[in-house]
Amino acid sequence: MIMRRKHSHQLSGGPLKSIRIILVTALLLTSTQTIAVAEPPVNNDPNQGIPGKFAEKVQLHGKCFGRTDFPHISKHFPGTVNVIAYTYCPGKGVLVESTLVRTYAGADTLITRSNKGIGKTTINIALKCVWKPGRPPIQYAINSTHKVSDGATGTTEWKKLLEC
Repeated sequence: MIMRRKHSHQLSGGPLKSIRIILVTALLLTSTQTIAVAEPPVNNDPNQGIPGKFAEKVQLHGKCFGRTDFPHISKHFPGTVNVIAYTYCPGKGVLVESTLVRTYAGADTLITRSNKGIGKTTINIALKCVWKPGRPPIQYAINSTHKVSDGATGTTEWKKLLEC
């Protein structure tokens, strides 16, 4: 019977594992990404306010409306400013399109997202928070357009100064 001895690097994951760990760590530390994307929470109650009940609602007609929450520091994705917007109209085609703008040091950074569906559609839009202690708050503005397939349209808007 021939017994083979495993090399120590085979037992510990070897040098390739160490290189992978170093590369992933370096990538995370040097990331300059300014846009963050998060999935919205599932909420089937169209009358429930979004985070903290601070949301602007536009009535489209009948039971149909659009709602956009205020820009807020995300509890689910630390380091980002998040907004959720949705359009609700039972049995109809609906669309929501939102643009989130961060104004910092005289420059605007923006991201636009849209989604469509039947009855209700939701988008979640986020930007990285770049505020530093000792600096003035940063303005985040959201503008959402809500449309229903029968032609009803409305907009919701918010502006908020935030320190992350």
